[in-house]
Amino acid sequence: KYKIIIGARSAIWLPFRDLEYIIIDEEHDTSYKQYDPAPRFHARDAAIYLASLYGAKVLLGSATPSLESIRNAKLKKYAYTSLKQRFGNSLLPQVEIVSARNIQNSLSPILTIPLLESISTTLRSGNQVILFQNKRGYTPVLLCGSCGHIVHCKQCDVAVTYHKSTDKLHCHYCGTKTPALKQCPQCGSNQIIARSFGTEKIEEELQRVFPRNRTARMDWDSVRGKNAANKLIEDFMRGRIDILVGTQMVVKGLDFDNVGLVGILSADSLLSYPDFRVNERGFQLMEQVAGRAGRADSEGRVIIQAYNQKHQVLQWIKDHDFWSFYNAEADQRKQFHYPPFFRLIKITCKHRIEEKVRNAAIALASRLQQLKYIHTQGPSPALVAKIKNYYLQEIWIKFGHHSNKQQQELKENILAAINEVLKANSALQTVVDVDPI
Repeated sequence: KYKIIIGARSAIWLPFRDLEYIIIDEEHDTSYKQYDPAPRFHARDAAIYLASLYGAKVLLGSATPSLESIRNAKLKKYAYTSLKQRFGNSLLPQVEIVSARNIQNSLSPILTIPLLESISTTLRSGNQVILFQNKRGYTPVLLCGSCGHIVHCKQCDVAVTYHKSTDKLHCHYCGTKTPALKQCPQCGSNQIIARSFGTEKIEEELQRVFPRNRTARMDWDSVRGKNAANKLIEDFMRGRIDILVGTQMVVKGLDFDNVGLVGILSADSLLSYPDFRVNERGFQLMEQVAGRAGRADSEGRVIIQAYNQKHQVLQWIKDHDFWSFYNAEADQRKQFHYPPFFRLIKITCKHRIEEKVRNAAIALASRLQQLKYIHTQGPSPALVAKIKNYYLQEIWIKFGHHSNKQQQELKENILAAINEVLKANSALQTVVDVDPI
């Protein structure tokens, strides 16, 4: 009945009869991967396989393609077409990297002097401003100034975030909300200090510094209502909002003609996450954010606040140099046996008792190390070692691009090893994620 379907990643499971074309926009985006619940699939990869069943064509689009897709293009598995110009022949924005230390507390403890000056100039010229910070809430970290204790969630091994709108501490992993702290639970001191800042704090700061201008916030907390996101986007598009501060939501394909300035407030945090894909994600995210500026007649401007101004990724973003980034990153990945040159499987063991999950993970890793075709790393505690009162241990498996027969043998052997450990450990849970993102 319908000839064109527009959908999210789950649209790939619709009962198509005569599928001819699949378009994956922003194919690099990590949201195409489903983590929980199962099936843990990647919609882009599933789409390519689905198209092969129907003899259909697939178009992957992105200004910052994933390394996997570029690798497939270089291997001639994909055809490759490059668009040399932006839509409407608009110019790429000028990118300036400024020191995050260049602040004057009497003006603002968050916004640097060059960024403040650029915001003022942009607003005076009648253009709009987007500020990007990838942390929501008011204060992502609370610590005691007396003993140094950092306030954590009781169910998860992660720091809680203070939200001023609710005056509560929120855990962004399990969703628990607790009353705001007045005293340190460790030593009883009332010297609770805020470290770092989220979108809520930035919005408050902008309203203080630019009281005559209209400011709005776009994050998970501010657009939960049924039509809240659409109304916010429409208000910004019609010029009812002068400054929009937000998380990754402001990156997702939004096209505003009147944005003259984009500010990225904490570049260091985007480039310091302990993950082998950190440079790729940081480059993609900041380049996509930068692309929100100067999309009409005028050339936009981007200001990136960073402590480490010499980070190589920032230089590539400044020059909009995707290929230098790709070549350097691909060399690193190849040297250390990471995707797209090798494949990964992540096995997560979960149990409410820390000792039991650790012993079970050790037993599983020992069993996996005996298998051929693979290299096993771990076990080790997950980056967030406890979520919803479950302790997590991770085992990583690296393997090359083997034949279908070898992959099937490997799959059967891994499942046999997992089942063997599960039989010996009651209440143990395992999660297998193939090609984790």
